[in-house]
Amino acid sequence: METMKIASFDRVSELKAFDDTKTGVKGLIDSGVSEVPRIFHHSSLKLSNLTLSSDLQHLTTIPTFDLGGHVFEDETRRNIVIQGIKEASEKWGFFQVINHGVPLDLLEEMKDGVRGFHEQPPEVRKQYYGRDFSRRFMYLSNFDLFSSPAANWRDTFSCTIAPDPPKPEDLPEICRYDDDSHCLTCFNSLTGSKHIHMKHLVWF
Repeated sequence: METMKIASFDRVSELKAFDDTKTGVKGLIDSGVSEVPRIFHHSSLKLSNLTLSSDLQHLTTIPTFDLGGHVFEDETRRNIVIQGIKEASEKWGFFQVINHGVPLDLLEEMKDGVRGFHEQPPEVRKQYYGRDFSRRFMYLSNFDLFSSPAANWRDTFSCTIAPDPPKPEDLPEICRYDDDSHCLTCFNSLTGSKHIHMKHLVWF
């Protein structure tokens, strides 16, 4: 019964109408929506049958990588970290890095920039919205919006930083930072020139 109910509406049209607003989930909230739209509904049957894949069942904590202790100077240790990050990205979708040398105040400013971007007026955010993955900076809601069984309640922006970091003018003004040497030094030391290929390294 539930499956029939979910399948009975024109999902593609509703997805397109949502995407065409170019304001994402934040736009729904700003409009005062009182119910979660159907495109975000997950089947309770599917949710009840969720299981962790067998190759992840042995993991009990978020994958964490220590970049301290001159790890960049030891080719073997560096390769181990690189391989670990690649596997964590593919299997988990996220990981934690410690002793990376990036100042705490810079990390806080980065979070402020992310929050500030999403809190800007819709007219400002709309100019960056789209699904052209070749763009250096991209803002959208659900990268798999038209292919996933149900949308997730989230908006995202991404910045392509490899192989060449973006120029300040490639980024929204609220997300720019005058001195990105800490981040770039950490990234370049870890990746080298050919060791790792992660086109969209950072998503917010």
